Amino acid sequence: MINKFANAPIPKEFLRYIYITIGATLLATGVVMFLIPNQIVSGGTPGISILLNHFTSIPTGVLMFIINTPLVLMSIKYIGKGFAIRTLYVIVVTSFIVDLFHEYLQLSAWTNESILASVFGGIFIGLGLGFIIAGNATAGGPSIVARIIAKKMHLKESNVIIALDTFIVLCAGVAFESFESTLWSLIAVYMTLRSMDILISGRPTEKVIHISSKKIELISEHIVKRFDKEGIILSGLGLEKQKDRQLMMLVISNNKIPALRALMEEHDPDGFLVIIEASELLGRGH
Repeated sequence: MINKFANAPIPKEFLRYIYITIGATLLATGVVMFLIPNQIVSGGTPGISILLNHFTSIPTGVLMFIINTPLVLMSIKYIGKGFAIRTLYVIVVTSFIVDLFHEYLQLSAWTNESILASVFGGIFIGLGLGFIIAGNATAGGPSIVARIIAKKMHLKESNVIIALDTFIVLCAGVAFESFESTLWSLIAVYMTLRSMDILISGRPTEKVIHISSKKIELISEHIVKRFDKEGIILSGLGLEKQKDRQLMMLVISNNKIPALRALMEEHDPDGFLVIIEASELLGRGH
């Protein structure tokens, strides 16, 4: 009986809430241990709450809850019931942990160096958001507003979020009466986006290779033989003389690129090689 339960798969919805809980904890840690003590803001609700907390005696976590909850409830028809419930869970957990750490436990900042606070605060928040998104939820606030605005006005959601975050960051310089706060906040927002992107998309160790060669069939035979790789051969016309040209495209590991260069130099020194970063890979085992 024990083995039966031990080998049972984890329910998908339960796994989502594990991701969300981890993400909410990381996000709250970034806000409390790095941003608040150093007068740095991030984008979204945490940034707005830090600014409002500066002018009021209302705890940051309470402000996050007050700002987020009505937005989620008003937007259920746009984001779906299940998504809204998970997002409400994110809001409750994040708000609770922020005030637990900051108001009740009164934990000290992990650093008082602005550069370290902006970089690592952004990393913690970005990783937190990445886990929350992996759990099919959102941290609420402007991301919900951005989704509604983008849908109504036919805009890219990412552009709306960037515009809202930029406005919040600019407000930091006014609120804290320091242009440096805006600059540090920009770094925090950038690090948030980068770390979130890496967690969501992964960090592939492959490159996309484009090969233009007059001996494309010969090159492809050696690539399959040496690297056991599949690729695509595209046919087209050259721009200058409108002659038939062939272009090979394949994905290959970083550590195999030197061997591929050597192969090209050996069989077609005049061949043309383009190496592109593969930011995300899906399908065929990726």
